[in-house]
Amino acid sequence: MSINHPTTIDSALLITTWLTDLKREYLPNDIFDHLSSEYINATSEEPAALPNAIYLKLKSEADSGRYTRVAMVKDLSAAPTIGANGDQRLNEEEITTKHFRMEYTDLSHATTNQAYGIYARDKFDYKIFEYRVPGLAKYFKQYFGKMRRQALLELQSENLEDAPHFNASSFSSNWYVPNRTNAQQPQYVTNAADWVDTIVAALVAAGTGVNACVSVLYLQRLEEWARNEAFITPIEFEDGGDGYVVVLPTPQCRWLKHAVQAGNLGTIWRDAQAFSKEIRFMYPGLIGQIGGLRIVEDQRYPTLSLAGSASNSDSYLIDNGADYTLTAQYYAMGRADDGSSDPRDKTANARQVGFLLGQAALCEWMPEGFHWEWEYEQYDKFFGSGIFCSVGIKQPVFDVTDNDATTLQQDGSIVLPFAAPPELNNYTSQTS
Repeated sequence: MSINHPTTIDSALLITTWLTDLKREYLPNDIFDHLSSEYINATSEEPAALPNAIYLKLKSEADSGRYTRVAMVKDLSAAPTIGANGDQRLNEEEITTKHFRMEYTDLSHATTNQAYGIYARDKFDYKIFEYRVPGLAKYFKQYFGKMRRQALLELQSENLEDAPHFNASSFSSNWYVPNRTNAQQPQYVTNAADWVDTIVAALVAAGTGVNACVSVLYLQRLEEWARNEAFITPIEFEDGGDGYVVVLPTPQCRWLKHAVQAGNLGTIWRDAQAFSKEIRFMYPGLIGQIGGLRIVEDQRYPTLSLAGSASNSDSYLIDNGADYTLTAQYYAMGRADDGSSDPRDKTANARQVGFLLGQAALCEWMPEGFHWEWEYEQYDKFFGSGIFCSVGIKQPVFDVTDNDATTLQQDGSIVLPFAAPPELNNYTSQTS
């Protein structure tokens, strides 16, 4: 026996309740927000001292100018005058100075808004207009993270390659490639195309196997090379020691901590939980320390895509032409549905980029700070509102004259390019 069942209600009459408390997307923290300090570009005769910080925020008395010069005084290095018959006259050593030029240019981002009318009222309960303040704050935090990684890898934030400076693009002068001896590390050349060829040739020679991933031996060799060969200025740690911060891509951190590799860590590894909560707060993503290297995980790591070939055989380093190409990609802002927020190369042939950071790895100059501006039209019914500033972020690369490899001095950071580690077989042996 059966009965008639009620039909469903007209779809237009279905009751839908929308919560007006909007959810926010999760995005990871950025270490550079915590490791920062101000650097005063003094005009007095006393030389300025760089603070014990990775990320320097330049405060210049010449903010009204378009450029500022940051000076450095070299240590004395000539031989002394010795012996009872030694004559100091005409043997006086000239004090050598170097400098780097800092620039800035405009930067902004804005959102659409409607002040009144039916379409505006549709959004009032969701407080979308009010979200623009935390939304833009979060947006610029993410974008500054991108610019800082650009400067570590490609000398400067991308806005300095636009008007009015149009700075030439290039890659950092300090690299330490896994699976290569110290003698086989890329040696800097000033021609940008030849420098790309030099870097890629070293990456190709290193290969894409597990030996080109991070390892305990690599990190020990890295610290030795940073201190004794590259002369990267160490950071003074809270416990009285010194060393560096090593920012590793998340896959490299996973590989470093897997069962086979972790067995090699032993007593040389100091886990993050052994540090005080104050120190862990200063180093977001800290996973531990090996020797003088504090290891920090970077979920927003850049990637490098390699292409081309050494078409000119042994002459590729001096042909002043581009044989290889090296394309950097960075995690951008937000989580766009079309994937444009994360254009990074996740293929097996890409390289995942980390960094060793010492004192003065980056410098920021912001003569015009963050401020709100508005653009109105149609009786103020529609308007754009956004945050504006003028800023530049660069590596402090000291030099006597531009484009002179023999006098160029970058003592703040090293680029660490890794092959992608195995995703499934974590028990693959790693020997270097």
